[in-house]
Amino acid sequence: MKDVVSSQIIQFDKKKKIWVPQPTRFWILDKHLHKKISKLEEKGLIKKFEEDVSKDEKLFMFFVKLHEKEIEVRKRILEGRFKHLSKTKAFKVLLDKNIGIGGIRDFRDKPFKVKCLHLWTAYHLGDKQFKNPIGEEVLKNI
Repeated sequence: MKDVVSSQIIQFDKKKKIWVPQPTRFWILDKHLHKKISKLEEKGLIKKFEEDVSKDEKLFMFFVKLHEKEIEVRKRILEGRFKHLSKTKAFKVLLDKNIGIGGIRDFRDKPFKVKCLHLWTAYHLGDKQFKNPIGEEVLKNI
């Protein structure tokens, strides 16, 4: 969505003066939306989602599959357009099959790890393949 989310898998590190692969492809740009999502986090919605997803095996597996899909998408992008960065440590880390959306590790293990609501909302808005119940619920609550 224009002006709401940004898709970016490589960011320029101004201090090191190098391009660095990122574990998150989508970012919330809209400051108003970002602030509203932060307020939901303050109300404890992260913990609620972690508990809800951990208890529901079907929902848990839905999110595991989203993580796995992200790993495949990330691999295609990195090995295609950014192959010249393949020698970097960050590149190799991002191709690790145990690092999912937003750099979440061990996503196949319970309890389910949300990390932040901004992440799941950005993915929900950023790519129709990544529509998810957390992003949907966040948008309903703001």
